[in-house]
Amino acid sequence: MTRKIMLTATAVAALLCGANMASADSVPGYYITGDGGASFLPNLHLKDTPAGTLHEQFDTGYAMGGGVGYDMGDGTRIELDSTYQLSSLNRLGGAPASGHLDSTSVMVNGQVDLTHQSQVTPYVGAGIGYQDIGASLDGLQDHDWKPAYQAEAGLRDDISSKVSVFGEYRFSQSEAADLSDAGVSAHQHFADHGLLAGLTYHLGQ
Repeated sequence: MTRKIMLTATAVAALLCGANMASADSVPGYYITGDGGASFLPNLHLKDTPAGTLHEQFDTGYAMGGGVGYDMGDGTRIELDSTYQLSSLNRLGGAPASGHLDSTSVMVNGQVDLTHQSQVTPYVGAGIGYQDIGASLDGLQDHDWKPAYQAEAGLRDDISSKVSVFGEYRFSQSEAADLSDAGVSAHQHFADHGLLAGLTYHLGQ
């Protein structure tokens, strides 16, 4: 996991440095953004419980968040974003179960446009930070902050000089969270696939 985070940090730096040759696309300046959409947890697992490793299945959940950033005017952006995600537990160890898994992320993110001077712009990004993994799984309740990374790809439409709309796929993953409650200890693995739509407002342009 630490290796993945280091590779992601390298990718962010490479994306931002490599795009310095791009032609100017917009006026440099700060922006704020908000987004929301669906969260699709893969088949995760809860490890080192009294029953051993238990495989989990979750219903489709939701995600929402926002951030602040700086547009460098050359097709690159750097931002600080946060996303909250929650999904209900459907099955645990093959048996019907109740509960949920949620996360709150805080990430430093870099984005690079893949085309320039266009109305609809594809872009990619990557980020590193921390995720607070929370669980309420058949009586086990706890939270734990862990290092994490994310990768994203999307399309942005500049509908005015101030406002942009976007649609985005985002993948995030953290180190396993250490959970304990009432003498029971477990390691909760976490990854998330998100499909998001959002709005960006450009300040001072």
